[in-house]
Amino acid sequence: MSEKRKDNKGRILKTGESQRKDLIYQYRYTDIHGKRQTIYSSDLKELREKEKIIQKQLDDGIDYSAVKITVNALLER
Repeated sequence: MSEKRKDNKGRILKTGESQRKDLIYQYRYTDIHGKRQTIYSSDLKELREKEKIIQKQLDDGIDYSAVKITVNALLER
C-alpha cells in the first residue's frame, strides 16, 4: 500500500498539491481548455483557499487563468 504524500511538517497533501524543495507549495490542475496550470503559495492554508476558488470557477465554467468572462460568454454557457 502506498504512503500518503506529506509536507516537511508532516501534514498530508491532497491530490494535485506538492511542496517544492524551496518549501513553496504548489497546486497543479487542468483548466477548461485542457492545459495544465500551476498556482503557488508559501502557506498551505492560503493555497487551499485558492484551490477552493479555482474548483468553484471550474465547476461554473469560468476560466480562472483569464480571470474574466464576458456576459455573452456566460449566457452562452
